[in-house]
Amino acid sequence: MENQSLDFAGEKDAADHGTQDSYPHHDQSGAGRPDGVPEPPGPGRTGFLELVYGVLFDPASTFRRVAAGPPLGTAVLVFTLVNLISALMSALLAHRLAYRGPNGMHMAWLMQAATPVLAATGLVLQYVKWYVFSALIHLTAGLTGGRGRAAGTLTVVALSVLPSIILVPVDLILLLAGLHGPAVTVVMILLGLLILVWSVVLVVLGLREVHAISTGQSLIAVLLPPLVLLVILFVLLLLAAAGVASLMPLAVPRY
Repeated sequence: MENQSLDFAGEKDAADHGTQDSYPHHDQSGAGRPDGVPEPPGPGRTGFLELVYGVLFDPASTFRRVAAGPPLGTAVLVFTLVNLISALMSALLAHRLAYRGPNGMHMAWLMQAATPVLAATGLVLQYVKWYVFSALIHLTAGLTGGRGRAAGTLTVVALSVLPSIILVPVDLILLLAGLHGPAVTVVMILLGLLILVWSVVLVVLGLREVHAISTGQSLIAVLLPPLVLLVILFVLLLLAAAGVASLMPLAVPRY
């Protein structure tokens, strides 16, 4: 009986040891990442409000969870809601400004009739821009050594529009108070630049986590497509200017 008990204990220890070995061990020290960032944890479900709050106020750890299982459907919902709300607020502001023109009633009626078409067109263009930009930075992230999935890149870019929701209450205050003028324009431009920088930072952080690359590599992947586009546009402008100059007749000096 004592031998049987010892055999059973040995089998139990072996089974426990085998069970422990069957689970992968993640190194949380960050040695596997170029910038010392810990490896992303296992996949878990992130609620809608938790995702929104995390992206705005704790983006690094939130995108680390997103990298394990990108919630693309929730990200598309966030992207759609933010753009719809922004389009609605822009339409209200345009409708309010139309009344101030010389043909206020007529222009307001035109704006009211055109609002659904403009909103739908703007939303479609936002989807196209989202997909194209995501494809470009996914390509550049792969060139810099990234190994993430396309769904993760699409999710990161979609969630990066969240800071623009801050403009909605600001526009609402301006609409209700009737504030306008050069000072308001300058403040809105500065606020728009701040939100643009915030969104770029979110994309850089998200791409870093999704593709398991360093912050520098992620920054290069995000900034490279716009820089290449600017260079192409500059070259095209130079070629167009040279073409126009070649068509102009040479000035003949008069004596």
